Order: sequence, then structure tokens, then C-alpha cells
Amino acid sequence: MIIFAKFYQNYFQNILIPAQYKMLEILIMLLQFHKTVTIEKLSSVFPQPIKFESRRRSIQRFLLLPQLSIQYLWFPVLKRWVKNSHIRADKKLIFAIDRTQWRSQNVFVISLIEQKRAIPVYWILLPKRGCSNLGE
Repeated sequence: MIIFAKFYQNYFQNILIPAQYKMLEILIMLLQFHKTVTIEKLSSVFPQPIKFESRRRSIQRFLLLPQLSIQYLWFPVLKRWVKNSHIRADKKLIFAIDRTQWRSQNVFVISLIEQKRAIPVYWILLPKRGCSNLGE
């Protein structure tokens, strides 16, 4: 069963060790099947013959791997998408900078605009609540 595109498979196999890659495959399958993102739910259905609490800690440690950061995962995908898209040499790339409120957090987002769609390029949670000025 192919869980994600071949590019992702090749990329993940290059940056993760085989055990980490297998865990990623299992987590993606569980997410697709159970459609939940809570660590507790994933831990309860994760097929590993250890105690629930150990599975939960194992998933938490896995999700904190530096290879699963934005820079390692999203930037190469975005770079490939921009290179392979139908962007002509005379066409300009348009980026939008936005600050939005998500629950009680300020999120600063830089997005690439393509065909009236905003594709997030980078985002960061701002350390304060409320509006931000250009300097911040």
C-alpha cells in the first residue's frame, strides 16, 4: 500500500533510519485510518508490544526528531514544487506575509501565492498575544 508520493518515500528514506521510516509509515497509516491526531489515541492503537505509556513516550520522542522539522520536511518539498510547477521564466513569485490569531496564539505566516491559493512557506508562533507591528 502506497501511503504517500514516491518523492516523499525517497526523501524520508534518505533522512530517516529504517526503524524511524517504518514508524513514520505506521503513524501515517494510523492517521489515515483513525483520522485523529492525539498522541493518546495513536498510542492506544499503535501496533507495538509494549505498555501504553511506553508507546506514548516513543511517539513523542519520534515527533521531536530534528529530521521532522519544517526545514527538513517542508522546504525540500516546496523547493521541488516550485521547480517542477508551471512557473515560466517571465513570471514573478508572489509572497504574502500575514499575522493571524489561532486560538490564543499569534501565528506569523509567509505564504507563496499561486493561482489564487496561498501555500504556507514558513510559520512561527509569536511570543505575545494581540496585534503585532512591522518591527516585531
